[in-house]
Amino acid sequence: MGRYKNGITGPVRGKIGNVVGSTWRGIAVLKSLAEPSTKAPSEKQLNQRFVFAMVNAWLKPLRDLIWIGFQIFTGTKTPMNGAVSLLLKEAVTGNSRENYAIDFAKVILSRGELLISLIKQVLVLIDSVLQIKWENPSASVFCQANDKATVVVYNNAKQKFVIFKDVAKRADEQVDLQLPADFAGDAIHAWMHYVSMEGDAVSTSVYIGEYVI
Repeated sequence: MGRYKNGITGPVRGKIGNVVGSTWRGIAVLKSLAEPSTKAPSEKQLNQRFVFAMVNAWLKPLRDLIWIGFQIFTGTKTPMNGAVSLLLKEAVTGNSRENYAIDFAKVILSRGELLISLIKQVLVLIDSVLQIKWENPSASVFCQANDKATVVVYNNAKQKFVIFKDVAKRADEQVDLQLPADFAGDAIHAWMHYVSMEGDAVSTSVYIGEYVI
């Protein structure tokens, strides 16, 4: 892929021979058309395609959250690119299509410089309510009382996310989350992170744990 900055009539758009001109994230690029291959993909290639598709599919429902949580990625690498790369590197177990899995404890859903809080207690209350209590570090530019907490809950059995965006402020030090009634009896995984009041800074997400509702 080549970058095309200037020309007599501006950036190239469309197909010219075996070259395609387009604009991607505000950058004019030239790409050659891929030659069709008649060679069957190797086992390694099949495994790579499978795990990449698995991670992308798992993160897809969190796209809007990822674009905030990985806002540190700019230019040619999108927030979703960053999230996918990190999950593939840090949180995928197994070595083939038969045993690939996601290690939820190692999943990171945001990355930034705001400080995280110490999770002190997590309780499963009646009627599918998840109660989370935390303790904050000393106040600073990276730890402000009005930082907004977001909690993500995932039910693996039902393959369903519940996102509690801006559900509490850091200063609250507690939140009660009403989960769907049909989560009762299922194990859930949960993560929490902060976004500044202005929305221009985030914390790295913290894995809260696995609990049976």
